[in-house]
Amino acid sequence: MLSFQNLPAEILFKIAQNVGGAYLRFRVDRILLCKSWYSVTQSVLWDDIDLSIDSFERYLQAAIDTQSFIRSRAKSLSISGTHDNFTITLLPPSETEIDHQETLCLAKHRTLLLARYTTLCNSMTTFSTTLPKMHKLRTFTLKLSSQSTVYTEPDNQNTWTDTLRCLVTSLPKTLTSLTIDKLGQTSRFSTGMRNPHAVCKVVLAKDALPALKHLRLRTHCICPSLFSAKTIESQGNLKTLVVALDAYSPQVGKVYHAHRCTQPQQSSRRLFDDMREAAKVAVEAGCFPSLKKLRILRYDVQELAFYSHDVVSGREVEVSETVEWDDVDWENRSKMDSNVGQTSLDTNELLVGEELDEAVVVIPSAPEIEIPVPTTLTINVAVDG
Repeated sequence: MLSFQNLPAEILFKIAQNVGGAYLRFRVDRILLCKSWYSVTQSVLWDDIDLSIDSFERYLQAAIDTQSFIRSRAKSLSISGTHDNFTITLLPPSETEIDHQETLCLAKHRTLLLARYTTLCNSMTTFSTTLPKMHKLRTFTLKLSSQSTVYTEPDNQNTWTDTLRCLVTSLPKTLTSLTIDKLGQTSRFSTGMRNPHAVCKVVLAKDALPALKHLRLRTHCICPSLFSAKTIESQGNLKTLVVALDAYSPQVGKVYHAHRCTQPQQSSRRLFDDMREAAKVAVEAGCFPSLKKLRILRYDVQELAFYSHDVVSGREVEVSETVEWDDVDWENRSKMDSNVGQTSLDTNELLVGEELDEAVVVIPSAPEIEIPVPTTLTINVAVDG
């Protein structure tokens, strides 16, 4: 019977793939079982990288050689987490000071939010300059959530719009799967940006991501220009496309809504209707010859329910508030299925969300992978003379 260290390299490689890079990176001793195992694990150790926001910012502070090493090996990269997980503590006020303290707390919170968003956006922009060098990257996921219930100024949205556009336009052309899941508040007030589009005019632009097969979008702003035949021409490899216009945020207990890039005051229902028609025209024009699924997720503020609309068939089914990306069995669901569990959301909160026309994303929890502290390994191999 072969011992572990005598197994063929092909078998060791399969074992390493099944175990996964995250498991191997967690403890150094897991890659030091034997010389053959150590050599094999180097091929998969940094294939799949899942960074929290804190880990992502530490990665940007790592040595240039370390960053270059990781970039040269990453095939799948995910950046996820809450970007405003801080609290403000004030001394208990007296009855006469309550209003003043609340005003002070709110102003301080907004200032900290703006500073935090600016810092994170700058980090994302810096990171974008290195993305074209990730020649092996096939999958990229950005999932940003918010726990803040404090309304921020529209200028903050401008910062995120520019950041997301910079990020998408910097992605390597080898990418086959892209998820942009950005949670945040929106405003119905136009900020007068010269280019108010975050991803609509760049993500499906000609030759932007020619190998892209799977695309999922949920951003604070979106519009029908995403499906403009003049911009996208033909996406021959794209197989699945899911756009989420609304989402339930468990952090704040509300449903938020994306706003239209150029007309933020437009209702969420009107935005859905226009997106649906534009997508239908693009499909009929042959812009997506390999497409198997094109669906739009929305929230009906009158029925207080989520729906997934299939653009190709025109079919629509009700889905649970916990469904994030149309992960339902369509074959066993009748149109406008009434058997889906009743939503547990509070009606008043939902109406407030619609009036503000805010965009929020449901972010799934992901295991946090810490970048290990640099470690020097010395391996002594005895050679029979």
